[in-house]
Amino acid sequence: METSAKPTNVDHFPASAWRGQGQAEPWPDALLERFCLRMSSQGMCVSRALMACDRRYALEQISHGHNMADDTLRAMAVELFRHFLSQRSGIVGIH
Repeated sequence: METSAKPTNVDHFPASAWRGQGQAEPWPDALLERFCLRMSSQGMCVSRALMACDRRYALEQISHGHNMADDTLRAMAVELFRHFLSQRSGIVGIH
């Protein structure tokens, strides 16, 4: 192992790693903004920066949004999760 080699942590990696071939951002900007605002109205603060670079954090926030008693927020969480899956798998147009 080279001295310059760094161990990778799969939970914290650059947003570019989510993009597959750099085709799309990890999250649609408008949807993420609406999701964050809606979560805020439910008393939950969501960091857009962490959503973009921390997979575990992003999935936790999506899960929280899905589990709230708010049908609109649940639908947004489902849409974000579908987008996440499509970016991670390389499938285009699943959402």
